[in-house]
Amino acid sequence: MDYSETLLFQCVSAHDCSRMLECMKAQKRSFYAGEEIYSFDTARKSVGILLNGQAAVVRYEYNGTRSILENLSPKSIFGEDLSFIPSGDSCIAVVCQTDCQVLFIDACSCHTQLIRNLLQLLSDKTRALSERVEVLSQRSIREKLMCYFMQLAAGKNSNTFELPFTMIDFADFLSVNRSAMIRELGKMKKDGLIQISRRTVTLL
Repeated sequence: MDYSETLLFQCVSAHDCSRMLECMKAQKRSFYAGEEIYSFDTARKSVGILLNGQAAVVRYEYNGTRSILENLSPKSIFGEDLSFIPSGDSCIAVVCQTDCQVLFIDACSCHTQLIRNLLQLLSDKTRALSERVEVLSQRSIREKLMCYFMQLAAGKNSNTFELPFTMIDFADFLSVNRSAMIRELGKMKKDGLIQISRRTVTLL
């Protein structure tokens, strides 16, 4: 593959691209269909470029179901700082749909701190949007609630946290009917999943 065809190396000459890959300690690896390429619940900072084959970003939900968040084709780029972060009991991974070949690159030590800070800001923005999409993509009101609660719990590193919304705004945030949401919160409390008092929620 001509790496300059990927967005990461767009407008970079073949010579400069080769030097950058050497600097970033690029490693090419092969994977079989069904094999996990990358897990987002580990402290890996590398970025992957899918060279050939098909893969998918898959989320394994807290209740055991599976959701496909993104399909990856050749030239697709993935990595912890570029995509989703798991929360609670969930797990997000990149899994091969066919045999694949991936190029892994690490952050280059010669990059300036300013660029790293800029990338971190962009990453935070992307992560916030990804988490929002993750919540809205859930199939039921309960799953939307649990997904968002686990995001908040992970952000606070605690099973107890404060909702940043009134109930009216919370329903609008989840794009659900407020009365139906309140009923579901009552059922979740009765089922022993949560405790809730005003805006304070505890995951049990």
